[in-house]
Amino acid sequence: MIERAALWAAQLATDEATQADHDACEAWCREDPRHRLAMDRMRGFDRQFGRTDGLEREVIETLLEQRSQDTRSGKARRFGGLALGLVVLAAGGWLAAQSLTVRAFFPEYATQRGEQQTVTLTDGSRLTLDTDAALDFRRSDDSRTVSLFQGQVLARVAREKGALNAPHPFIVQTGDGTATAHGTAFVVRRDEHATTVTVIESAVRVCLAPPAAGRCADLLPGDRARMANGRLTRLGRVDPDVAAAWSEGWLAADDEPVTQVLDELNRYRARPVSFDRSALADYRVSGSFPLSDTDRALEGIVRSTGLALSSADDGALVVGRTK
Repeated sequence: MIERAALWAAQLATDEATQADHDACEAWCREDPRHRLAMDRMRGFDRQFGRTDGLEREVIETLLEQRSQDTRSGKARRFGGLALGLVVLAAGGWLAAQSLTVRAFFPEYATQRGEQQTVTLTDGSRLTLDTDAALDFRRSDDSRTVSLFQGQVLARVAREKGALNAPHPFIVQTGDGTATAHGTAFVVRRDEHATTVTVIESAVRVCLAPPAAGRCADLLPGDRARMANGRLTRLGRVDPDVAAAWSEGWLAADDEPVTQVLDELNRYRARPVSFDRSALADYRVSGSFPLSDTDRALEGIVRSTGLALSSADDGALVVGRTK
């Protein structure tokens, strides 16, 4: 499926693509929702590639060039640059074995904005993916590893022992570091510039990724830690039930700044609500608001705080102070 999507993406990116080619690709996408998801990921590859930093871009370009040198034949000759790289990487099954930077373009599990999904892994562990999340799972003789590329995930870990009757560690890794547990529940959130780990049950050890590897901290229920730019920082404690409420479809707030709650709600909305951050700086909110109906959640936040909800000229919703 990935190879087929890569071929379609490469073919449609050329000047030779006809309307019949576009129609055939669309028909293929309609055959299975996974086809369209794979196609969307392929089309997004070039955009994501452009946002990588200079070193990551150089590594990917070098890998693509090395992989492409011996495969420029037949149909592939019509495709150039990054599109050809997509084809040969997908066809060789080589992509999945590479760095997090490359693998992030083709996650095993992914959700769209406003969507949540729970999956049961082969070891019996359950992962709940929050809105706009992407990850994959790998199992070896001595460990179980979830690679979280973006978004938020709640892991409920099943106990498992290896061949020598030793516990199999369960690890969630990001570009910032790792969170390791033996039978527990915890949340890992990967934002653009940081990773935050929150423990719901039992204990978790968080460790920074190289070059700061070796710097670790042990967390208990309610503990949180942030990993960013080679620094590990303990954050304020939270109620574990509140921290995991999103996995049950609720946006829970316990005397939190309303701007922070609106930011979180916007992660689930197709069209984010607008607000003046400075004008709402003194407002706080408590309550539980349904993520399955973000308009109703927004109304509840506005009602709880005494704020006003209006519409801009373009139809966008705006939260502001009452006049």
